[in-house]
Amino acid sequence: MNPWPRRVLTTILTLTVALATLAGVAVAGAVVTTRSMHQPVPTRSHPAASTAVPSTGPGSLAGDVSGQNGRRLVVAFVVGTGGTIASDLLAPYDIFSSSPAFRTYVAAADAGPAPLEGGPAVLPTYTFADVDANPALTPDLVVVPALTRPSGSSEAPLRTWVTRQHDDGARVLGVCTGSLVLAATGMLDGLHATSHWSRIHALEADHPRVHWVRGRRYVEDGSVTTSAAVTSGVPAALHLVAELAGPAEAQRVADLHPELRWTPTETTSIAADHFTGSDWPVGLDYVMPWFRPTVGVALRDGVGELDATAAFEVYSQSAAARTVALGPGDTVRTQHGLVLLTTRLVHAPHLTRVLVPGTRTSGAFDARLRAWADNRHLAVERLADRSGPDGPGGGGFAAALQDLADHTDGATALTTAKMVGYPAGGLHLGSRHRSWRTVLLGILGLALAVLVGRAPVALARRRRPMRRAEDSREGSVSPASQTRGSA
Repeated sequence: MNPWPRRVLTTILTLTVALATLAGVAVAGAVVTTRSMHQPVPTRSHPAASTAVPSTGPGSLAGDVSGQNGRRLVVAFVVGTGGTIASDLLAPYDIFSSSPAFRTYVAAADAGPAPLEGGPAVLPTYTFADVDANPALTPDLVVVPALTRPSGSSEAPLRTWVTRQHDDGARVLGVCTGSLVLAATGMLDGLHATSHWSRIHALEADHPRVHWVRGRRYVEDGSVTTSAAVTSGVPAALHLVAELAGPAEAQRVADLHPELRWTPTETTSIAADHFTGSDWPVGLDYVMPWFRPTVGVALRDGVGELDATAAFEVYSQSAAARTVALGPGDTVRTQHGLVLLTTRLVHAPHLTRVLVPGTRTSGAFDARLRAWADNRHLAVERLADRSGPDGPGGGGFAAALQDLADHTDGATALTTAKMVGYPAGGLHLGSRHRSWRTVLLGILGLALAVLVGRAPVALARRRRPMRRAEDSREGSVSPASQTRGSA
């Protein structure tokens, strides 16, 4: 018999099983990584959130700043029941809340803690029913972050509420893939809109009535504004502050975060990004999450929302480490009044190190954190932007990306900056350090795939001599039996 067909079939079987095994390992890793982005929501009771109060610190204007018609404009941020992208919510919330021209709050379908993907859970300020029952809370602007299940039935109440507010005259800002939520309502039909660069191709197929735009930080069409990747929600928010409260007020708010380098005349044009071969470190981190470090992010009362979310977002997008929100108690209240759920220091899991966002100190907690970290032999690092003078907030995404580069490598930090849409020019992301954890795991995964792929062939080869032996024994017995039979 010609051995070539058998060899071809054997090779095809080996490759098929090996690739299936490798794909299974990658899928399992991706599931683990995705689940780790959702920090568990504690079931214990929490104090009710209160209406956020604009900052009255040194950065505020001496006089009142009014929005349209001489009154403070109401900005409602919605959160979903199944998960909301933390940075899409917290970063723009910081921007609008930093101006006394706006009154901000977070609204949800129910009053329970709302899970944030890539960050700690948040307590909504009001429910949709609360807002509907109080005319003073009627929003002038609704901010829609990206949701984990944007078109799912569980988020139908949110989509209905946002649509009704828009129909009643409210402006709408969709942050990143918050555009998926808006597209699902039909609100974007016939309009120009943008979204995260990695999703626009699919959106063009799913929602052909929308004029999807690439290469723009944000797109405004009538009363609806949509922004590109994650951090683009910040310049989009500043643009709306400039429109509604004036360019001077928008510049004042931007100056609270000098690392943004924002001005009212800044262009909306950006690179039309796409995945390239140089993004492989983040891809490998995403599918090989085992044995990765766990980083504690220590939050305290008064922390800025943008600073608080930056480290969570950067490390969740890079998949280089798992993050845990730490606090002196079960909750912390941010600079502008949001209540975030945290893990007490005494209940913290095993950690690799601890990051402290923001440069403002909080005496007693800082001392307690330092003592606790020293007892555990943990390094405590403050996140501060090294590309320029430290702003009041401590560097936000710039500092987080620099920290990521220091502990992984420049390629990982650059890919992560691309994923979150942060302009990396001027940042010090040239670290050559590289963790070999994912590389070794990748090699082990390939080795496992090869072994599993060759297993059927090895078993077949092992059975072949056994069959030959059995056939040989049967052949030696058969003639004797025939002889006895003839006698």
